Amino acid sequence: MIKKEFLLVDWQRRLRLVLGLFILILFSFAFNACKKEPIENDANLIISDTPYIELRSVSANTVTEYEDSIIFEIFYQDGDGDLGYANPDSLSLTITDSRIFTVQQYYIPLLSPEGSGVTIEGVLNLKLDNTIMIDDTNASETVQFKIQIKDRNGNYSNYVTSENITVLPD
Repeated sequence: MIKKEFLLVDWQRRLRLVLGLFILILFSFAFNACKKEPIENDANLIISDTPYIELRSVSANTVTEYEDSIIFEIFYQDGDGDLGYANPDSLSLTITDSRIFTVQQYYIPLLSPEGSGVTIEGVLNLKLDNTIMIDDTNASETVQFKIQIKDRNGNYSNYVTSENITVLPD
């Protein structure tokens, strides 16, 4: 009789252990299923009305003054689509030269109809012509460019900064 009771108790312990592990695993799966990872192309993803930019590429890391251009490929994203202007005198992209902190401004055309309020994203290609040497006595100069955009509501994007670019004399 003792042997049968011992086997019954041992069997009940094993059943409780297996059942407990099963419930623990079930809760683990349920908890992980509740986390929603953002999906890049999710239509329900909320994008900020403040512009966001990324510097995707720079055409050259060495240029000769007066001869070579630099092209910056800039990804943009804006939740309400108010990037760019109809008036070409409205300048909304700034690029700053790290050597002398000179700011150049550029025009961005309307990237979506005014008042549409649609989320937009895309790529801008900014061509910087005729980068020059600041001090002609140098054998070369190193520069970084810092870029930012502003939307029609006055919201400024984050800054992006290029890697070092070497400017050589002509």
